[in-house]
Amino acid sequence: MNLIFMKKLGFLLFLLIVVVICKAQPANDNKASATLVNAIINGCSTNAAYTTVAATADQAAGSCAANGPNYNVWFKFTATATGFINVKVNTGGAAGTMQYDWVTLWDASGTQLACSPYNSQPNGTMEFSYLGLTNGTTYYISVDNYVGAGYQGTFSLCLSDVVDYDYKQGATNVTGLINTCSANAAYTTIGASADQAAGTCAANGPNYNRWFKFTATATGFINVKVNTGGAAGTMQYDWVTLWDGAGTQLACSPYNSQATGTMEFSYLGLT
Repeated sequence: MNLIFMKKLGFLLFLLIVVVICKAQPANDNKASATLVNAIINGCSTNAAYTTVAATADQAAGSCAANGPNYNVWFKFTATATGFINVKVNTGGAAGTMQYDWVTLWDASGTQLACSPYNSQPNGTMEFSYLGLTNGTTYYISVDNYVGAGYQGTFSLCLSDVVDYDYKQGATNVTGLINTCSANAAYTTIGASADQAAGTCAANGPNYNRWFKFTATATGFINVKVNTGGAAGTMQYDWVTLWDGAGTQLACSPYNSQATGTMEFSYLGLT
């Protein structure tokens, strides 16, 4: 009888240990134990490498957070000579199960530098870029999700220190597109931040501007079209502006009464 009791007790203890292990907090649950991710700069973690499951709140919530902090987990990296970082948190499918997440960049003192909120989709890619980091300095990334245990889950992380088209300095060269078009929905303002000035035709902003550059041809002419709607893209109420290298506006096309469609201008007089 005692032997049977002891076997049952041992089995219950085993189940308890399994439950405790399954509910263990992530190793990077707190800022003080942030995971160093220098090694994935210009790369990505493995799919679903990190999780907010069983995580607890500490420090502050980013200004873009819907609520919280709730289940934030932490990462840190050393800024490189470019002074730039692009951060992507990927979820959905093999990338991870976390839903309605946001990601925030902080300096060592806890000052927020950038924040990307969740969008209308429960999962996908949350992204931001920041230019102005100090080479050799440590910065922190926190990842959190909407309050409610059902939204907690796994995610993947990608980092890049190559200045991208979120900033004028990293403008995408589209000289190769002259007399043709990009692929449908090739570009996005999701995750973009504001820099430089807004065009005179802009209703507000700058808000989430992306940048492109091209080399003028012998005609001295350029026609620019930004296409949205259907397969062309999901952006709404957009505008497009042409600038010279000094930042002087040459042309600007405002949005019209349609949420999507074609924004277009032409300019003659390029060098």
